Amino acid sequence: MIGKTAVAARLLRYTEKEKAGGTEPRVLYSEGIRCRVPTAEREFAALRRVHDKQGAKRKVPAKYELPEPGEAATHIRRARPNGRKYWAAAADRATATHVRREGDGYVDEIQAVHVIVSFGLDEVNPDNPEQVRQSFEFVRAMMTGLYPGVQMKLVSQADGAGKAHHVHSVLNAVVLVRMDVDGQVWEAGRKMSGALTDIGRLRERADNFIEQHGAAYGVEQKLPSVTEQTAEKRSTRDRRMAAKGEISNHDIIRAAFEDAMNDARSTDLDGFVEVMSEHDVTVNHRVTRAGKPDEKHALSYRLDDMKTPVRGTSLGDHYAFDSAVQQLEANAAGEEREPRPEQLRVGAPKPLTVPTARVLADAQAVVDGLARAERAAQAEQQIKANFLPAIIEDFDAAVEADRLGDFIELARLANATREKEATRKAQEAQQAQTTAIFSPDGKAQAQPVIAPDPRMTAPAVKLAPNEQVEAVLEEVIAPAEAKRHQMITELLGNEEAAKAAEREQQAEAALQAAPERRTQGKPLFGVSLADLRKGAQENRGAAMNAQKSEEVSNGTPEPETIGEATTVVEEPPAASPRLSQHHVAERKRLQRLRLELVEVEDDDEDEQGAEGPALGG
Repeated sequence: MIGKTAVAARLLRYTEKEKAGGTEPRVLYSEGIRCRVPTAEREFAALRRVHDKQGAKRKVPAKYELPEPGEAATHIRRARPNGRKYWAAAADRATATHVRREGDGYVDEIQAVHVIVSFGLDEVNPDNPEQVRQSFEFVRAMMTGLYPGVQMKLVSQADGAGKAHHVHSVLNAVVLVRMDVDGQVWEAGRKMSGALTDIGRLRERADNFIEQHGAAYGVEQKLPSVTEQTAEKRSTRDRRMAAKGEISNHDIIRAAFEDAMNDARSTDLDGFVEVMSEHDVTVNHRVTRAGKPDEKHALSYRLDDMKTPVRGTSLGDHYAFDSAVQQLEANAAGEEREPRPEQLRVGAPKPLTVPTARVLADAQAVVDGLARAERAAQAEQQIKANFLPAIIEDFDAAVEADRLGDFIELARLANATREKEATRKAQEAQQAQTTAIFSPDGKAQAQPVIAPDPRMTAPAVKLAPNEQVEAVLEEVIAPAEAKRHQMITELLGNEEAAKAAEREQQAEAALQAAPERRTQGKPLFGVSLADLRKGAQENRGAAMNAQKSEEVSNGTPEPETIGEATTVVEEPPAASPRLSQHHVAERKRLQRLRLELVEVEDDDEDEQGAEGPALGG
C-alpha cells in the first residue's frame, strides 16, 4: 500500500501513538534512515526549509467529468504501454467522452509518502520475536535500496484486526541526497513523484528485490506479479467482505462469468450473454467508432440490484472484451481456455520455533549474566552517589568506610545527610507557608507552625553534583577557618590586654607622681586647664574682632521702616570660634583623663591660685 499526505508531522506521530485501551505495546521496532526517530519530524521540516519546500503550494488539479446536456466532450481516457492510464484531448469530438474542469485555487504540496509492507500470518508469526526482527530487517534493507537518497522512518507493528506484522515507512517527499532509480536521476531537493510514488512501479521494483535478496531473510513473494494482478483487480471492498465470509457484487459477477464460460453453449458472444442472463447477470456489449479502423468493443455487467453496471476492465483484464472473445474461441475450438486467476488464500500461521533444552539453558545463562552485570552497575552507581553525602555527614568515617569497602556504613551516613537536608527543607517550606491572619480587634496574629512528626521518616533528597561538592568543601574548610579566626582573636585579645595593662601602669605611676608635681607648681601632663581657658578666650576674642572689622567694611544694615514702626534686622549670632587641631586633641585627652582621675580634679579645684588649677589627666 502507498499513500501521500500534506501533513508529515501528523503521520509521523500516528505511527507511534498508542491506541486507547491497548494492553500491549504498539511499536515493536522503530528505526530512522538518514534521520533519528525522536527528531524525525523536525529533521523532515528542516530539509523542506533548506530547499524552500516548507509550506509549498500547488494548483488544484483539473477534473474530468461527463458533459452536461448540450455540452460537447473534449477529452478521452487513454492507456500507455505499461497499462497506466491518462487523460488526453480527443482528436475527434466523436470519440471524446469527458470534459476537463480546471481546478480552482491552490492546495498544499505533499510532505510525506506512506508505504506499508505487510506479512501474512503464514509468513511471519507476530508471536515469534526472531521472525518479527528478521522481517523488519528485510523491510529496512528493501526500502533503503528502493529509495537510496530519501529520509524515512520505519515503525514495526502487529496491532491490526488480523494481528499481522506490518511495517509503516514514512518517507520525506523531498529527496535528501542525489540518487539514481531505474536509470532516472533525482537531484537533492526534488519532490518525489512518478515512478517513486506509483504503486505499480513500486510493486515491480519490490518484486525484483525479493527475487534477488528475499532468500537471505527467509522472505518469498506469494502474491501474483503486477501483470497477473491486473487479470483480476480486487478492490478493498472485495477483500474486506471476503475476510468477513461475505461475497461482494463483483465476486458474484466473476463467479457467474466462470460458470457461463464452462457452459457448452458459450461458444460465441450471443450464447455467452444468454447463459449469463440465466445467472441474473445482464451483459452489455458496447461498440464505439463502429466501422472505423479504431473501432473499440467493451463489455459491462450488472446485477438486478445494482444501479450502474461495472466494466469488465474494472473487474480485471480476464473479464474484458478481448479476453472473453479469446476464451469463447477456445471453447468453440475445443481447446483449454485461460482459467480465472487463482485467489490467494492465507494459510495457517507460521509455527513457532520450539527451542531445545540446550538453547534455553544458553539463553538463561545469558540473561543471568546480563542481570548480574546490571546489578553490579547499579550498585557501583549507588556507591558513587552515596560517597559525597557520606563525607558531609562524617568525613573521617566516610573515608574509612570507603577504604574498607563498608558500603553499608556509607549508605547509612549518606541517608543521614539526606534526612537532615530533607528535614531542613521541610521546615523552610513550612515557614514560607506561614501566613498572617487577623483577629477581630484588627491585630495581626501569626499562624502557628506545626512541627513535623519525628516518627515520620523524611524522604531522601539527592543534592545536585555542584551542591554536593560545595557542601563537602565547606565542611572540610570550615574547621580550619574557625581555628584561624580563633587564633586571630586570641592574638588580638592578648595585644589589647597588654596595652590595657600598660595604660593602667602609666595611670598608677601618674597618680603616685601627682602630689610631687603639684608641689613643684607644674601641671601633671604639661598642660593646665587655666592655660587652655586663656587660649580659648584669646581665640574667641580674635574671632569677634575679625567679625566686627568685616561688618564695618561691609557697612551696618540700616533699619527698615514699615508704616510708623521701625524694624531692625538682626544678624544671626556669630559662630563659635574654632580651635586649632592641637587644642582640640589636647582637650579630648584632658577630658578622658578627667573621667579617670576624678579625685585629682577635685584636689586641683581646691588649690586654684595664681597659676590656675592644674588638671591631672
